[in-house]
Amino acid sequence: MAISKRELNELIDKLSDNDIPLVADLVKRLIHPADYHIPFDDEPLTEDDIQAINEARRDFLEGKTIKFEDIKHELQN
Repeated sequence: MAISKRELNELIDKLSDNDIPLVADLVKRLIHPADYHIPFDDEPLTEDDIQAINEARRDFLEGKTIKFEDIKHELQN
């Protein structure tokens, strides 16, 4: 989906005051990615990690997850 800078500005104008810091941080990271280095997580997975991953995968395959469209209105408040 192509979006113009004008359309993006219109979307930003519709943000709640609570969302502005999050979006500002995201935009800053996109403009200056080198300033936001996230170190590689080299710790091995624990048995609890593996169990949680497998459980999440099962839930997704069984349709037990929540779709973004179903909760989008909550994120806009």
